Amino acid sequence: MKAIGLVFLYDRNLGPPEEISKKFSEYFPGLSENLVLEGLLSLPNLKEIIDSKRIYWAGIKENYSGFLDDNDMIGKLAWKVFTDYSGNEPSEEVKSLIYNGEKTSWGFSLMACVLYE
Repeated sequence: MKAIGLVFLYDRNLGPPEEISKKFSEYFPGLSENLVLEGLLSLPNLKEIIDSKRIYWAGIKENYSGFLDDNDMIGKLAWKVFTDYSGNEPSEEVKSLIYNGEKTSWGFSLMACVLYE
């Protein structure tokens, strides 16, 4: 399956998506490398996603900690965010890596979701 987009979900209490994505930008290369190494997408797919600007950020306003343990909800929310922002409907297949904020260099929990065609 070909990866066509990335959605990053985080706790909205940390700030608006524009602010959080800017703070995170220095860590993006390491995270994207990890997504490739984990087999969630290929390097050519990643380049295509970056070039076509199909990377979206969304803050979860309510019950963020409840999302961290619910893969179905993560997938549904990432699918909705991608569809709403891109205007394209991906497949229902969504793969995610969940990063615990206590163990990350950027200092907050993050759900990195890969969407496929």
